[in-house]
Amino acid sequence: MSYNPADYEARRRGYTQQYAATGAMNAYANFLSQQRGTRGRQDMMQQYDKAQPQVVSGYSRRGLVGPNVKSGIFARGLQDFAKQRAQSFGDYDRGIAEEQRGYDLGEAQRLEAFKNQLADMESEKAQTIADAARQLYARRAGAF
Repeated sequence: MSYNPADYEARRRGYTQQYAATGAMNAYANFLSQQRGTRGRQDMMQQYDKAQPQVVSGYSRRGLVGPNVKSGIFARGLQDFAKQRAQSFGDYDRGIAEEQRGYDLGEAQRLEAFKNQLADMESEKAQTIADAARQLYARRAGAF
């Protein structure tokens, strides 16, 4: 097999174009994921903001909230509500962060695969050049 630099250049361009195309798709998917995460967090915040007055009114109907009323049950209820809210947001944020790490890992793997493709191609190219050189040397040695 003879060495043809155009073949290797065409393969290199193909690998580069594939890498760029998948990079663009991954970046867009990551962007959409972040948008979904932001909207989901905003929705969760609105739900808790709407629920808070309902929690307070529930204690008020039972006479545990009002002027000159110091209720430990009410204080405990609000603490539980705040803890639940903080835990929900923490869980949600951890889920989003895990998803982001997945995109980052995918990007790192994609980059490594691209580098390996190029390295394999360069190795093959070097082997082809070495084989062509051996053949040429063998022909010259046999000609004398």
